[in-house]
Amino acid sequence: MPNLRYRFGPRPRALTAALAAILGTALLCLLFVPARDNDNLQLVFDWRPEIEPLALTACLAAIALAGRSLGLVARAIVASLLIVAALLQLADAAVLGALDRELDLYFDLRHVPALIGLVHDALGPWRGAALIGAVALGLVAAVAAIAWLLGAMQRALRLPFHAALCFGVIAAALALSPVLRGGDGVPLIAHRTSIMLADQAARLYQAYAVMHGWDQRYAASLATPQPPLGKLPGLKQRDVYLVFFESYGTVALDNPAYAKEILPALADFAATTEKAGYRMVSNRVVSPVFGGGSWLAHGSIDSGLKLDPFLSRLLTQSTRLSWPRYMQAAGYRTVVAMPGLKTPALEDDFWGFDHHYYAGDFHYAGPPFGWFDIPDQAMLKSFAAAELAPGHAPLFAQLVLVSSHTPFAPVPPYVADWSDAEKFRSVSAADWERIYAPPDWTELQQPYLDSVVYDLQTLAAWLAQRDGDALVIILGDHQPPGFVSGQKQPWTVPIHVLSRDGDLLRPFAAEGYVEGAVPPPDGDFAGMESFLGNFLRDFARPPVLASVPAAAATP
Repeated sequence: MPNLRYRFGPRPRALTAALAAILGTALLCLLFVPARDNDNLQLVFDWRPEIEPLALTACLAAIALAGRSLGLVARAIVASLLIVAALLQLADAAVLGALDRELDLYFDLRHVPALIGLVHDALGPWRGAALIGAVALGLVAAVAAIAWLLGAMQRALRLPFHAALCFGVIAAALALSPVLRGGDGVPLIAHRTSIMLADQAARLYQAYAVMHGWDQRYAASLATPQPPLGKLPGLKQRDVYLVFFESYGTVALDNPAYAKEILPALADFAATTEKAGYRMVSNRVVSPVFGGGSWLAHGSIDSGLKLDPFLSRLLTQSTRLSWPRYMQAAGYRTVVAMPGLKTPALEDDFWGFDHHYYAGDFHYAGPPFGWFDIPDQAMLKSFAAAELAPGHAPLFAQLVLVSSHTPFAPVPPYVADWSDAEKFRSVSAADWERIYAPPDWTELQQPYLDSVVYDLQTLAAWLAQRDGDALVIILGDHQPPGFVSGQKQPWTVPIHVLSRDGDLLRPFAAEGYVEGAVPPPDGDFAGMESFLGNFLRDFARPPVLASVPAAAATP
């Protein structure tokens, strides 16, 4: 009877077979070199061999000893699973570094199309399509290459001695992996991938349990008592503008290199608004997110709950009251401007705004900027024309700025003539060439700073144009991503409150806000979820001490 161990091809040479098996295992381990650094919250390269490729090689050896081998389709499936596992490990490290949180496939997978769209729009149609196509082809080529590599390893392991030796050595190494450690006490064989996959499986189960009512961990939060609806006499029926400033984090003030540009711009903002009659107090507030997830910051302010993706979804399925509904009960028209959204979201009805302005409602026909096309100056101009006519009813307006959104470039030009904020006739050809020059995607710090300066200048000029004594609340939604903010940054954002009516600022001064545009550097700062409750409590009371200047109430 012929030896079945060689029926799948010619018998390989001993040395060639040994090198192929060793080299193949090493190449498979290279897939998992990118790793997360939990201490420094960043992506690193970990060159230790990973358990999964070693176990795969042992499986190939065991299959060879049984006189079997994997066919082309089976190798392609195994190769695809290896690529998916390696990409998940890379994503896990990247999310930790950029957003200072764990990867959660249940919620993060749905954002992959938007992330692809961001890359496509940021690079332009042709370059974006070329990059996306190249990545897709690269993945197909990687699967094919790994499938071929697995075939080469199988051929190398047809020698019974090599297969037995390979299986025995790897089995022993895996069995001893808990005690095999280097001089620094770190295990010599890594098992990051298995831990990551187990963690994601647990998260998926948790998500399923929460969304189907088996896990009641959020029940207490949803049952938290809320103030009753009623009038808010302390507001004196003044307009209230709640402005979310995208990626405006305290790193812009605390990083000395950033502060050199942002603090002068903030001083100009203060000077312009002060000249227009505004007083301002400022503080810091803790966002529920870092680097992204703006809607959770918006929702935490509007609901009075510290939202995460689970609680956000459960909240919008509940009957709890939101800030817009409180303002409606106090006699206000409530509107929200969201130039970054092209279509309504399913949860929009929960928040209870009287009217939503989406991207198409601004009728912007100018050049595109960034991911969302519409520059904030044009959005604010359009919004004012639609809602701020003289004699309008008391208005609660939530305005979402987008020009400082990742990837920050291209930064729109600010035009002093607001009638030109869509056609940009005053912008020279040389300026357009500079604005649309491809940025260095590895160094986005300068575009970030430029976008923050642009929005500060835009907001100051827009507020100076407004009549009346509106209460204006401007706050960041979260810090910029880790590749701009750096590692181990606090989750704090600046908050500025302005009005020409000093009475409207007193409650904030009593809570520790300081006069001026620069918030205090240190303190026990409250979370965004505390803002709504304090606001309703403070303005449910009639204004007092109307004859005392706001500065006198400032600590």
